Amino acid sequence: MPRSPLGETLRKARLDKKITFEDAERVTRIPRKYLEALELENFGILPAPVYARGFLRSYASYLGLEPRDLLPFFPVGHVEEPVLESLPEVTEPRTWNPSSLIAIAVVGALIVLVVALYSLGSESSSPDFRDGGLTGAQNDGVLTGDDPGAGGQGQVVGGPANALPDLSGQTLQEAVTIVEETGATYLIVGTTEGDIPVGVVVAHSPGPGDTVGPGDLVTITVSQ
Repeated sequence: MPRSPLGETLRKARLDKKITFEDAERVTRIPRKYLEALELENFGILPAPVYARGFLRSYASYLGLEPRDLLPFFPVGHVEEPVLESLPEVTEPRTWNPSSLIAIAVVGALIVLVVALYSLGSESSSPDFRDGGLTGAQNDGVLTGDDPGAGGQGQVVGGPANALPDLSGQTLQEAVTIVEETGATYLIVGTTEGDIPVGVVVAHSPGPGDTVGPGDLVTITVSQ
């Protein structure tokens, strides 16, 4: 079966710019094995499609290519990029009075507190807590006993962590879907800085390439 232009296009763009895989991994924070898999079209080792598409978007943009031109060649199918209508010009700048700023700060603090209490309650109610602490050692989301041969029994205490793709430029709904698939919780923060359409993600923490999973909190900054 002939190969698509996807891998060759990525490889040629990287070589033309004299970029090594180490350079690309350092800037995009995408593991090298996934960058090589995209160029070799070895899609079998890529993560779930939603993450793989995010990696392709980030890598293509870094190489100066247009991601939407390459997505049709991706085996999981082409996802149409959302087209946002331009906002009408606002002649009067938005102003905030002190009471509004205080109210926003209080609401934000309450949201963070609720998320923290929920996470703490989930951990304290887990059957893996015994005599005030965990028994065994945690490794990749699996709790194993100290000595399986002596009767120690391991217990699962979490799920696998996933590398977070670059959410910047995506719609809020797309970003929330990606975060939910990792099992992590999320906190949405609105911003009016810059000339960015409403509902578009402008930043997030942890950043692209960081691993997140159940129990982690991802803060999503979105234009409003």
